Amino acid sequence: MISALYVVFAVAHAAIWLWGVRAARRVAWPWPLTLVLVAAAPLWYENLRVGLGRAMGEGPLLYALSVPALAWHWTALPLFVVAAYGIVRGAGLPWARTPVAVGATVVVGGALVAIDLPYALGVLFGPLGPIPEVELRLGCIGDAIRYTASLSPAYFCGPEAEVHRVGPGPLVAIVMNVAVLGVGVALWAQRGWRWLALAAGAMFVAAAGGPAWGTYAPPVANVGEIGLVAALIATAARFPTAARSATAARAA
Repeated sequence: MISALYVVFAVAHAAIWLWGVRAARRVAWPWPLTLVLVAAAPLWYENLRVGLGRAMGEGPLLYALSVPALAWHWTALPLFVVAAYGIVRGAGLPWARTPVAVGATVVVGGALVAIDLPYALGVLFGPLGPIPEVELRLGCIGDAIRYTASLSPAYFCGPEAEVHRVGPGPLVAIVMNVAVLGVGVALWAQRGWRWLALAAGAMFVAAAGGPAWGTYAPPVANVGEIGLVAALIATAARFPTAARSATAARAA
């Protein structure tokens, strides 16, 4: 059942991404929307490797398919923070152009990259100097299996499994969600656009309520992720940067 859900998630992510590409073409590819699309590009793949994990079975193939999925995930999250800043700038919120807002975006984005990037390099290339070694372990989500850097008892596949964590914690994802939620609230209050705030709030509830969802915690979080990506695309297309808006208007 859960394996099938992840295949559905993969199809949904692919459809949303293609819709985002069409939206970007209409508004002359504003850079915040482009960043969202770059960050979201492999999400269909990340879900598909879980959905097909049981069919492929434990082994080198599934492990190899998991490596780029996790590396990209750990690399892409800070892009959503920078894109969120670009969205409020495109929406014309006065504070978005202040040195404080620009500096905060640079500092927060840079810090998030510094936290996650070493682990992305570690899972790709192994330990090298300060780069840590990231070993993946097999974990189960109901009937679905996948390799993961974080394995808790809730996702053990058998009695021989052990708790395992080698990789970044949830801090980067939390900061990203809070930043996007803050942007969504600002757009709702100052531009009457509520969808990003609602999607980011739902994502926060979906991820934070994990213990309540039991085995379905990861799928519930994935539903929240689908809504968040869709809302980011719609919002970035709604409020493209001024220069891109002018270009799109001339082309029309």
